[in-house]
Amino acid sequence: MGKNIIVLGAGYGGIEAAKTLNRLLKNNHDVTITLINNNPYHVLLSGIHEVAGNRIDGDSVQISLDELFASSRVNVIEDYISEINFTGKTLRSENYEYKYDYLLLATGSKASDCGVKGTSENAFTLWSLEDAKKINKHIQKCFQEARLAKDAENRKELLSFAVCGGGFTGVEMVGELLEWINDLCSQYEIPQEEVRLYLVEGLEQILPNIDKRLAEKASNYLLKRGVNLKTGSFVQEVKENGLILDNGEEIACRTVIWNCGVSASDIASSLELESKRNGRIKVNEYLQTLDYPEVYAIGDNAAIPWNNKKILPALVEAALQTGKTAAVNIAADINGKAKVKISPKLHGIMVSIGGRYGVADLMGISLKGWPALFMKHMVNIHYLLGIGGLKNGVKYSLDYMEKQGKGKGATARILGHISQRGYSIFFAILRIFLGIQWLQSGLDKVNSGWLAYGDKLVAGASTSPIGPNPVGWYVDFMEAVVFPHAFLFQWMVTMGELALGIALLLGILTPLAALGSTFMTINFFLSGFYPAHDSLPWWLFSSISLIGSGRALSVDYYLLPWLKKTFWGRKKGKNEDLNKVVKPIEKA
Repeated sequence: MGKNIIVLGAGYGGIEAAKTLNRLLKNNHDVTITLINNNPYHVLLSGIHEVAGNRIDGDSVQISLDELFASSRVNVIEDYISEINFTGKTLRSENYEYKYDYLLLATGSKASDCGVKGTSENAFTLWSLEDAKKINKHIQKCFQEARLAKDAENRKELLSFAVCGGGFTGVEMVGELLEWINDLCSQYEIPQEEVRLYLVEGLEQILPNIDKRLAEKASNYLLKRGVNLKTGSFVQEVKENGLILDNGEEIACRTVIWNCGVSASDIASSLELESKRNGRIKVNEYLQTLDYPEVYAIGDNAAIPWNNKKILPALVEAALQTGKTAAVNIAADINGKAKVKISPKLHGIMVSIGGRYGVADLMGISLKGWPALFMKHMVNIHYLLGIGGLKNGVKYSLDYMEKQGKGKGATARILGHISQRGYSIFFAILRIFLGIQWLQSGLDKVNSGWLAYGDKLVAGASTSPIGPNPVGWYVDFMEAVVFPHAFLFQWMVTMGELALGIALLLGILTPLAALGSTFMTINFFLSGFYPAHDSLPWWLFSSISLIGSGRALSVDYYLLPWLKKTFWGRKKGKNEDLNKVVKPIEKA
């Protein structure tokens, strides 16, 4: 009997779960996999503070779900689920009903007001892309109004910004504001000394979840750049024109960005499932809810046992690992295999403070400055490569680096240089020329009898593969492996050079041909042909350059789109799968 699996939510955990389910069950055509999300895109929430701070635009943190799952068996539906019937195993929206056999709740979390008066009415939260855009627009409006303000007190409030919560998000938000405010002051001709930036944290230090020494370095960095740190004081009330701390101090400002607490999403906290005080759903070691074994909860909306009865923190890495484990267990249940227990392995924490500085604690190794910032970017790129795979991973990564490269600082400049894309027509000329060289080399071997039976590869032959300056271990390898099978290898080398020549000359699967050319050239270096053949460095660097040379004047211009459509296009039968899951609601 067929099984319907629904993943509710396309955050980090939901994406990982859907991709894992597709990988494990793609050949089981009795199973349907449906991903339901409020929006048609996945948001890289680890980058929304950069949207709020005007470093990147909103599109930079969005990935199309349809594009991401086009070649999979996962059906993507944009809808808002308002009701879940666990007994009847259905989900309902305004217009549709969805039935499931397995449900995976990945609805994420939301900002909590922590019971502080005036927060919901007067403070901005930073927990979604929409939140980030609102903050960005509001801050620009404050500067626009401040340059025209005649009243000194009004101008002071407009140019004062308070971030409440000294955790990861709060510190990253302050870091972005630090750099953006400099640009805004220049744009609106406002003296920088008039702008006041506050970071309020109830505990005695910011970043309480990382090494104390790193937290102190982050504090010192912010203090040196004029941020007013208010630690050891909790916010008592947020007003329209400021906030009041529990020590009686008042901060006059028109902008309060609230990052002090986290709770489960509205739908997760409203469900009739056993949960913690903050709404996070209780689960067992297999990530099944305690009430319904066919319902799983992952990521931020789940209270997952971890580390001596603690709860797994709301981190991207935790969401990814729980998403994968839940998917593995659902597939195991369908296939009649044993489930696996969740065993989180958190490798560290990275915090960016603007585009020039960061701190990181990676498995006990402390980093600060641009190395920490660089590591954070590398982790983001690794994630993009992971979710995009061969088809989209490189594209997502280059897009990410291109957007980041528009910022300031050494790390941004490095990413900007890496992601630059030029006119590929000029690479086409280089590709054709290198292809001719390989084709000529292969034809020379054909004319020398390399395709005729005989030992042309034996050292001392007129076309010996061993040059005058070989690497010692490579000679041993040739004598042990290659020479005993000389004809096979000489045939492979000859045909390989001819194939590389034709592929590069015509532009057929150019990235693969360029990689092959790189490998073959390195092989010549090891064989000892350099410096006797002084053109080898030119061959090597040309081959590396052509890996990303584009499709100009090539068969790839037509071939790659056809391959994408044929092998990576939308899977057939997805509509039939949907009909097994979705039922329109008849309205009176």
